[in-house]
Amino acid sequence: MATELKKELGLIHVVMLCTGAIMGTGIFIIPGVAGGLMGPGSMILWVIIGCLTIPISLCFIELASSYNITGGPYVYVREAMGDFWGFITGWTAWLMACIYIGTHTIAIKYYLDYFYELTFVESAVLYAGVIGIITLVNYAGVKQGGRTQLFLTLGTFSVLAIFIIFGLPKVDMTNFDPLFPLGLSALGMTAVLIVEPFIGWETTTVIAGEVKDTKRNIPLGLVISTVLIMSFYLLTVFVTLGVMNWEMLAESVSPMADVMKLAYGSFMGMMMTGGAIVVSLACLNAWILTTARLPYAMAKDKLFLDSFGNISRKYNTPSRSLLVQAIIAFVITLTGSYEGAVFLLMANALMLYALCALSVIKLKKRPVDRLIDLPVVIPLMAFVMCIILLIQIPFELMLSGLMLIAFGIPIYIMIRVTYDKEFLEKFYNAVSPLYDVISPLWYGKGRRDKVITNADVKPGNIVLDYGCATGTDVVGLSKLVGSEGKIVAVDISIKQLERSVERAKKIPGMPNVAFVKEGKELMPFEANTFDRIVSVGVLSYQDDPTELLKEFRKVLRKGGKVSILDFGRALFVPKAKYLKSHETIKKTFNSAGFKDINVEKNSSISAEYYYITAVK
Repeated sequence: MATELKKELGLIHVVMLCTGAIMGTGIFIIPGVAGGLMGPGSMILWVIIGCLTIPISLCFIELASSYNITGGPYVYVREAMGDFWGFITGWTAWLMACIYIGTHTIAIKYYLDYFYELTFVESAVLYAGVIGIITLVNYAGVKQGGRTQLFLTLGTFSVLAIFIIFGLPKVDMTNFDPLFPLGLSALGMTAVLIVEPFIGWETTTVIAGEVKDTKRNIPLGLVISTVLIMSFYLLTVFVTLGVMNWEMLAESVSPMADVMKLAYGSFMGMMMTGGAIVVSLACLNAWILTTARLPYAMAKDKLFLDSFGNISRKYNTPSRSLLVQAIIAFVITLTGSYEGAVFLLMANALMLYALCALSVIKLKKRPVDRLIDLPVVIPLMAFVMCIILLIQIPFELMLSGLMLIAFGIPIYIMIRVTYDKEFLEKFYNAVSPLYDVISPLWYGKGRRDKVITNADVKPGNIVLDYGCATGTDVVGLSKLVGSEGKIVAVDISIKQLERSVERAKKIPGMPNVAFVKEGKELMPFEANTFDRIVSVGVLSYQDDPTELLKEFRKVLRKGGKVSILDFGRALFVPKAKYLKSHETIKKTFNSAGFKDINVEKNSSISAEYYYITAVK
């Protein structure tokens, strides 16, 4: 399986991807919604919001001129604030992309309803078809996705240009009087809605690893895109509000089509509906192509599931990411409405942009080779604007956005404890006070007892408890070995070991128990020391399980036995590669020199449990 992406995109692709990602169906729907909330005066808000989003685009222009690797906002925030905030940013951006793909697929259905109102089943087929086909196009290669984007974005320009050219002569300035017939009570909500057609600046930076002459082409492409987007948007909104009365707009779910129908008849309305679908497809293609690279970049840095770091051998595209992204987006189409999903999208987008603006400020202290260096007031303005708009979102939707982001935290922890021993030690030190509460819920007493039973411990045995945690198994083992035996308990966490010592002191007769802190040396014991080794939940955390198993075999006496409990799938984290099947488990133990290998698998709702025994 290949692991590197190819640089095959030029400046024209950058411009088309950026404008295509931003100039989506929002410009076809939101002018009507905003007009219904505030009247024709919403045009002023479009100008203000457009100007206020310029600092955001400038932030991405500076960041893109500083880094030329795949990952976009994830890379910038990770470099500025560390792995945790980098993960949160990448997670947020990916969720945001899935929501965006979902909302814009729903928007296609809105415009098709102009011709024929689709049933739920027909809508589901439409959603699956649109997302599936565009995903397949982008699976077939970044060149194919880029060419498709070039064609579709030219279609977007053509549709908006036709709307503006035909609409301007029909503008009636009396439609702008009064400017605010409903007052300004909906100002905050309308402002947030109007931000939606301006989001997407980050999408092009995500694919930096596939753009030629990155530090020139991406910033320049963003500048050109900003000028094009502002020009098309303001003229489109002016025509929309100028041709159709705001009260009529408030009732329309396809305002641009209705504007053309009012001005020129049903045929032009149908033409504009078809144009809106082209624009939607351009937007979907841009987001599907670009944001599938986010999990890929995170996985390469061991901050996402390892399987997302692989790419298609044939097409050099991140196939796993494209597939999962398509599934999530499809589910969103079935469960959400356009308006609700837009507010949820904005909550995630504004948090993402606030983090990226802070990154610009923090990275100014770094000796980065940047082509563009903005005054610090610009990213500061972008940050403040994001916070002000964020608090305008309805509380329950903002809370939902925060909860989606927070949902990534346990996933981050599971990934880090799998790949990073230093993080694993800090994590177990932190959760040590709660471990005895959590452990029975996660393992279940019967599962830990089964590991000890499988070890077949005899009186007088010397037993290694590797990964002893707070000493849960030490008590049971000490009773089995008796006063003539010995327990050596090892753990990576000093806090866990301290609690183990306290637990051992309560054992009647104080058996021979020694506690050892795991260090750089996996097994600081002489060969042929132990009769039995018991280990719970440790082997799958190893980069190379075979290495630890060889150490186990070295310190076991001939005929000695290992008894292991390990986790396969746990919540959303896939199983370790060596746990793929009973055969791969046996092969791993065989390669370490063990024989008489026995594997037993149990499953629960949250995890898979593997009981493994083997003999030296």
